[in-house]
Amino acid sequence: MTGRTQHTPSRINRRWNPIRRREGAGCAGSALRAAGAAVLAFFAFSCSSAPKRPAEVFTDRNAAVAQIELGNASVSKGDYANAHLFLQEAWRLAVSADDPDTRVRVLLAEVNAYFNEGKRDKAQELWTHAENEAREAGNATLESTSKIYRARGTLAEGLGADAVSDAERKRLAREAKAVTVREMPNIKSNPLFTAFAWKVIGLAEKEEGNAAAAEKAILEAAAIHEKNRYLEDAAYDWYLIASVRSRAYNYPAAREALRKAIQFDRRAENANGLGMNWLALGTVEEKAGDIPAAIAAYTRAAEIFSAAFLKAEAAAAAEKARALKDIDF
Repeated sequence: MTGRTQHTPSRINRRWNPIRRREGAGCAGSALRAAGAAVLAFFAFSCSSAPKRPAEVFTDRNAAVAQIELGNASVSKGDYANAHLFLQEAWRLAVSADDPDTRVRVLLAEVNAYFNEGKRDKAQELWTHAENEAREAGNATLESTSKIYRARGTLAEGLGADAVSDAERKRLAREAKAVTVREMPNIKSNPLFTAFAWKVIGLAEKEEGNAAAAEKAILEAAAIHEKNRYLEDAAYDWYLIASVRSRAYNYPAAREALRKAIQFDRRAENANGLGMNWLALGTVEEKAGDIPAAIAAYTRAAEIFSAAFLKAEAAAAAEKARALKDIDF
């Protein structure tokens, strides 16, 4: 099965909702307006119904989170140019607020973008940056998260069979799994980081050839994403499960998993994910020996990619269909 992008957890669960003054709770009413600024100030600070000033303002931090979400959405669609633009603005806002937590979260989102773009050296540089920032800020959760992200990056998953020996691939998988298991207690308060950790464990188990353990771990991630309606993440979880099943030659179960991935990506209107799901389904059908079904799946993938202006992906999917049957697109 071919690879597809994944996006990772990035939301800050601490949005400030201003305390609104209740209607009809005016303190002294028109008397305040007539009494002048000094009296107004006195009543504003002494009246129990006056709006309370927030203990902390999150304007820039929430704006940064919004940019991270837009960046993650662009990564899921394979639109890395716009993803980096959104994340550059997120970084500007995080720096202006001088908030260590937000800085680390932006860095991790950038790591995700560069990693999925295939720029592993740049991702490695930002992993180090994020981990150092989290450590200096004394944030154990984000420091452990950064280490788990780095562990994900050390996996040979996604590299060609000739790029890494089987023994080295398994060694890297064992190390990544050990790091993730060690750091998981520090991230248990954040379900999205926990889901990502389960996914890393699942990928590591897959690299070691442990299909049952791999699927069990990724299902843990899927349960979290489905419960919290992270549709694109849930779709990617099922895509990975399909990959695990396909690698174990369980093609009917792989087909079932890809159908679930398609359902979630349809709900998310994630064209890039849909195209990759159909492309993977074509590969599964081809391996299972159902050539007409494989041609149909490859054709569907080409159509989706073309509609989403993903020309290179559309051409690659169309070529796969043509290789099985001479079809003029």
